[in-house]
Amino acid sequence: MRQLHNILGLALLICTLPGCSPVAAVNTTARPVHAPAKPVASQGNGNLAVLAGKFKGANRAPVTIVQFGDSHTAADLFSGEMRRLLQARYGDGGIGLVSATPVPGTRYDQVILKAAKREWELVSARNQQSAQFPLGGYLSVPLVAKPAVRIEARQPSSQRYRVSALYQARESTSLLMRDPRGQNRRLLAATGGQWRFGPVVNNVGLPLDLTLDSRPGTVLGGWYLQGQKNAGVIYSALGINGARLEVQDKWQPGWQDTLKLLRPDLVILAYGTNEAFDDTLDLGLYQTQLKNTLARLRRDMPRAVVLVVGPPDSIKQRKARSCAARQPRQLAAVIRIQREAAKQANALFWDWQAYMGGQCSIAAWQAQGLARGDLVHLTADGYRKSAAGLNDYLRTQLKLQ
Repeated sequence: MRQLHNILGLALLICTLPGCSPVAAVNTTARPVHAPAKPVASQGNGNLAVLAGKFKGANRAPVTIVQFGDSHTAADLFSGEMRRLLQARYGDGGIGLVSATPVPGTRYDQVILKAAKREWELVSARNQQSAQFPLGGYLSVPLVAKPAVRIEARQPSSQRYRVSALYQARESTSLLMRDPRGQNRRLLAATGGQWRFGPVVNNVGLPLDLTLDSRPGTVLGGWYLQGQKNAGVIYSALGINGARLEVQDKWQPGWQDTLKLLRPDLVILAYGTNEAFDDTLDLGLYQTQLKNTLARLRRDMPRAVVLVVGPPDSIKQRKARSCAARQPRQLAAVIRIQREAAKQANALFWDWQAYMGGQCSIAAWQAQGLARGDLVHLTADGYRKSAAGLNDYLRTQLKLQ
């Protein structure tokens, strides 16, 4: 775990360099896979009431949550604890969308992805170029005729899933799924340059072995794992190390269609740390990007609740004399812009830094074993504590007991 956090901390400070990808550009559509900080704004009584009602009825229909973010999300410790808390109360609806193949420096709280070397090429929106990135920002390109992936549970579980692949295919191909009870083969029809979810395979357990009968032009964007009971909370954590909000602009136009077809009831934007560490950040441009993103979410999913999670506290200049000088230069401005943009978009805003105790509070968290030595990332206990705070905030906004 310590090594993982060191990797994440280092990734946060590495410059993003353009790369190349053999993947061609196409269009995007998708097919459905299933039917303490005080707030500065209200999502609107209608949306909050709808989400509260969804939670209360989670034993009959799923509540779908999608969180976008940077390394704080990519570790799936913060989002993982949110998933655990919500599923413990409202039912385990599944893991949600995960990458198709392993992503170095990224983990999932409930599952482990494994793949043999030289069977796949991973293309990341963080530091590579492609006109084909799907929802989530990762492309897995087959390098052999029958590349395979294994999905294992981190802890033994009897949970059964409905599983489907997010894919593109120039010509029809097939996918073989094997779990401890048997195997199923599904046709992945040609998509005509679109992103689709493949046919759902029901009643699947873990470990799960997936083998693609690849054809030229076949790429994978992820796996969607929903609980077999079609109820409870589904919580997708779509994080990219080193990412900023603008990473979504690199995804293929139309990726929002894939998001809409997941039918999210709550969309969480958890970016800001990497923007805050950029001394040359154009604050006006960032403000415009955030406003446009929120406006698009409100337009595309008018009944969903949108929540902006501010960046946690952090320290950049350890030897500076004053607290203000120790902080990343743009941190206060990024938080202010997020707060204002959320209010204007009728979205919720949770001030993570304020929850921690305000400016330079991460030093106290580090002394208590709640933050890493890089004074940017938290420990597992720190992320769990933060998730408890966000969970309490959300419950208060939804007026849930």
